Amino acid sequence: MPTDPYEFAASAPLSRRALMRHASHAAWALPLWGTLGGYSTLAGAQARHATAAESWTQARWTSGGTAGIGAAARAVNPFSAAAVASSCQLSCEATIGPCHTQSPERQDISDGWNGLPMLMQLRVVDAQCQPVAGAIVEVWHTNHTGGYSGDIHPMCNNNAQDKSRQFFRGWQRTDALGVVHFDSCFPGWYGGRANHVHLRVMKGSYDGRDRAPSWLVSQLLFPDALNTAIFAQQPLYTAKGLPDTTLDTDNVIGNESDKSPYLFDIRNVDGVMLASKTLVIRSNLDDAVCQARGKRPSGPPPGSRGPGRGGMRPPGEPPRQP
Repeated sequence: MPTDPYEFAASAPLSRRALMRHASHAAWALPLWGTLGGYSTLAGAQARHATAAESWTQARWTSGGTAGIGAAARAVNPFSAAAVASSCQLSCEATIGPCHTQSPERQDISDGWNGLPMLMQLRVVDAQCQPVAGAIVEVWHTNHTGGYSGDIHPMCNNNAQDKSRQFFRGWQRTDALGVVHFDSCFPGWYGGRANHVHLRVMKGSYDGRDRAPSWLVSQLLFPDALNTAIFAQQPLYTAKGLPDTTLDTDNVIGNESDKSPYLFDIRNVDGVMLASKTLVIRSNLDDAVCQARGKRPSGPPPGSRGPGRGGMRPPGEPPRQP
């Protein structure tokens, strides 16, 4: 089974530019407050993480899926307090993964699945920090069991019925401010990966092919302390057990010294998770984009077959016995 560092990319590999690593908005934002504007430093993010770890264990979340996203959560604009930057550094790319397939155009991507309600708000800007209106933002992630929908690859589904479903997949166009909103639920985990959401930014018409021309293909993740707290305390999620992978051991971003560019900014509003991020896209498809650096997995080389290759299990597969 392919592991993310070896999965095919959405486009031909591009050379890394270390200086293009963009500083993110505060990734370790605490429940009910948080610095959602400005650019964080590694030291600042680590300091906030130490405080956030304790705060997340005290946070109270609601349940019931996207029906639980109320007016209070929808009224929050995570970008209103953002400092106006004079220059924006490009967001780095990450593998599209083997579990991508065509998505429907919609705001509520849950298909009625239960889970911790999560309102994703993504803003797309260019290298001059100007909003990109009319861009297509596509997202996809697992349900609370760590399984994907769609008839793609046997390792992607936890249940055979999920092959004919489209839960937690969708796309929308950005508004005049470059913003899109998705109603969703906090995702589950599977072996070799920290909790994550896949995303892709396109222009023109939607193209569901993996290798369709894209302005950005990347992933956003969640703080370790938040993941631990949810899987230790939150109904539905506790049955899965604690994640077996942290940000530092993740196959996609584990070797990044500063994880904050790949982390959602998180807030808790009336028990609803607000997960936001500003994405900076290149101005030309020929421009080079930095690539996420993951932990190189052990195991058979790319192209070999068999479950659990490279230390990453198919979603839902129990750990192998030593």
